[in-house]
Amino acid sequence: MEFLHRWQWLVGGLIAAVPAMYYGARKALETWDWYVHRFRDEPILQLMRDCKLVPAEHNFALEPQLGPNHLPATPNALIVKEGTYSVGDLSHITKRSRRSIGKSMRRLRAQGKVELYRGGFRLKG
Repeated sequence: MEFLHRWQWLVGGLIAAVPAMYYGARKALETWDWYVHRFRDEPILQLMRDCKLVPAEHNFALEPQLGPNHLPATPNALIVKEGTYSVGDLSHITKRSRRSIGKSMRRLRAQGKVELYRGGFRLKG
């Protein structure tokens, strides 16, 4: 009789553990996605909404459009952006690595919030 009593607890534990593992892992992944969006991707979206000036030395996409003679002479000169940012621009402004910005841009593209445009990224309108 004692043997049967021990097996009842094991069966009850398994019945409780299976849904907890299924729903717990799913909830943990959803929470992780929320944190990544909140603390990594959202600051970049906000920057792209607000910031329109970047240092000229980090605007690699501008040289092919204007030519090397038309770029500002000083590396600290600011240029006005037209809503398109390269990974280098965003990396310099946020002080994050290019790899980190690249991951954020992949996630934001998958969510449909940004798009590729003229060698950079812009908000999808």
